[in-house]
Amino acid sequence: MARRRGTRTLVGATLLCALVAGCTTADPERNSPDPSPSDPSTPTEAVTVSLGVYGPKALLDAYEDLAEQFSDENPSVTVDLRTHDEPESLLAEIEEGDSPDIFLMAQRHVPGLVEEERVQPVDGLLEARQVDFGDGYQRGGLTAFAADAALQCMPHDVSPVVVYYNKDLVDLARLGTEGDEVPSALDGWTWEMFAQAARQAARGPVHGVHIDPSLEALAPFIWSAGGELVDDVQAPTTLTLSSGESRDALEQVLALVRDPRVTPTLEALEERDAVERFVRGELAMILGSRALTPVLRAEDDLDFDVMPLPRISRLRTIADMNGYCISSDTEHVETAADLLAFAVSSEGAAITARTGHVVPSNLDVAHSSDFDDATQEPESSFIFNEGVRRAQSLPFVGTWPEVSASVEPDLVEMFYAPVIELDTLLERIDTRSGEVLAPESESDAETESE
Repeated sequence: MARRRGTRTLVGATLLCALVAGCTTADPERNSPDPSPSDPSTPTEAVTVSLGVYGPKALLDAYEDLAEQFSDENPSVTVDLRTHDEPESLLAEIEEGDSPDIFLMAQRHVPGLVEEERVQPVDGLLEARQVDFGDGYQRGGLTAFAADAALQCMPHDVSPVVVYYNKDLVDLARLGTEGDEVPSALDGWTWEMFAQAARQAARGPVHGVHIDPSLEALAPFIWSAGGELVDDVQAPTTLTLSSGESRDALEQVLALVRDPRVTPTLEALEERDAVERFVRGELAMILGSRALTPVLRAEDDLDFDVMPLPRISRLRTIADMNGYCISSDTEHVETAADLLAFAVSSEGAAITARTGHVVPSNLDVAHSSDFDDATQEPESSFIFNEGVRRAQSLPFVGTWPEVSASVEPDLVEMFYAPVIELDTLLERIDTRSGEVLAPESESDAETESE
């Protein structure tokens, strides 16, 4: 039985060790046992386990179905479903000391939870339940949730960012110069073709493209140009937007997004956001993850498809990910692990995949009709699975959300201010990021200077 209450605000270990650069065996004392329906030698007793989730209504309904199906198969277990609109609402509940036994969490918040010891590794627990890490799940998702030589949470949704385009406004056959191959979802397109599509579509009230002024939106273009987002991926101390290929990539992006004939102004976006403009046929292209698909499918008059992010030198993207974590405070480790194993199994993952909101980390489901429904748009839905292999991860540091927030005002200025001094802006962005990523280093440098 599932109870729902809303807040509304390797072949297992061997391959996983390679993914996370070394493994340790699970600590049996940390994983305190409880009556588990998966262990026939354990007396069956009634257990209530709480599951925290977030998302739009269709996804919350799917999580409720998932919880009820698990309880149907495990009659001694009741799932207390805690629903939220956003991951930040669920995160606040966890940080206040009221953590569900198992919960879904956006990948960007997981490093902080690991540093605060609010989650416990799941690789040993899932290996004991014969979860096939080797061939069964997206490799990029596993590496994104791995730290301290262990899998901290199990990836659920691994959704690469793609370009959604209005097929009535963007004609792929018109792109490129004479002799160029027509861009396709399978082969992708160059930055020049992408920029050409945006400029061709920009006519009258219609704008060509919108790109968010955020680190997450800019990172794939920096990586595509051969640049790096930070000085050290394993232990970053500063952003590196002002140097080398990173700066070159930003120059190309800014040449497009700072053209008010091609991209909506900040004032226009405050009046109607980019998604609404795309739905109304006032915007030809928009960047987004799989979560945007159901929103666009709901519009009967909208004919859309998807393309990979354009390449400057090589194909790269970033993925919007979340995963199931087990609380370090749970008294029901074994039951929580049973529920986790079910949620990411083919049976459980299919329930959420059918909503159209997620790209399942479970490969069997990702390549099934539960995810790729040929009767619905986008026609080129297969590129979501292709894109996962080209997705790079952001640094696994707990302060990354603070880094993004600290530089956002400068990025907005870089995109929309009438006049900018790019070198000054980029150096300021890098400096501000260092104050968050390495505050002790900044303090030491000031002391030495004095």
